[in-house]
Amino acid sequence: MATLAASAPRGRIKWKSSDLLIGGLMVVSMLIVIVPFVWAFFTSLETQKQIYAFPPQAIPNPLTLFNYGVQFQEGLAQGLLNSAIVSTSAVALSLVTAAMCAYPLARMRFRGSNVALFLIIAPMMIPGLVNLVPTYIILAKLALLNSYPGLILVYWVRSLPISIWILRGFFQTLPGELEEAAVVDGASRFQVLFEIFIPISQPALLAVALLGFIDSWNDFIIASIITSSADMRTAQVFLYANMGDTETNWGGLMASAIVITLPVVIMFALLQRRFVAGLTAGALKG
Repeated sequence: MATLAASAPRGRIKWKSSDLLIGGLMVVSMLIVIVPFVWAFFTSLETQKQIYAFPPQAIPNPLTLFNYGVQFQEGLAQGLLNSAIVSTSAVALSLVTAAMCAYPLARMRFRGSNVALFLIIAPMMIPGLVNLVPTYIILAKLALLNSYPGLILVYWVRSLPISIWILRGFFQTLPGELEEAAVVDGASRFQVLFEIFIPISQPALLAVALLGFIDSWNDFIIASIITSSADMRTAQVFLYANMGDTETNWGGLMASAIVITLPVVIMFALLQRRFVAGLTAGALKG
């Protein structure tokens, strides 16, 4: 026993200079990301007088939820509801249509498939601001301004290219034996897609859904142009309302920002592993 004890390594972790450098960079990166959120949270708990006080307080004393109450009274809840409606609706439409487009591009051979794929992805190369005026004119002609269908239509179309690209790559990785066996048993193409491919493509579908939801939820420019009434304001447009011509309501701005950010942070924290798996699988081929 004594021999074994003597021969046992007296392990001390030896840190290489490269490990210390990487660890230091990780800590700095974490601080860069976290500190603004912490500062915004504490600012949301201060009154306007405390915010402008000098020297500033790291932790406000006393803490108050006044800004949160005022923001909800002025319409934050309606903004969150509007954003949730248009974002979830656009995601649902995008999932169905993207899957129906990605399946033939991934599993069926036909003339012009590469051209079709290029035409679908090409709009991603055009800056979004270039399309604002044509989009506004089209929605005005269709009487869809300041409405849920107008916002849903724009967000749906905008998320389609990347959704089709991810799902096509994922469908290409699925074994062909599944499809062949289903066809032999008499299944149609729609049955193969909706009864076989979609149930086993949850990681890719989740990645597409999260990307589309975050894109729609965080949009400000399109929503601010298309909507004009207070009842139709999305959360991001309501957030901007705290910035006046002469003064900015920093406490209310930060309170709304914290509340608006929470749903996305919670969703990503809960679904992070599946989200990354979907993106990785969709990038294997394409």
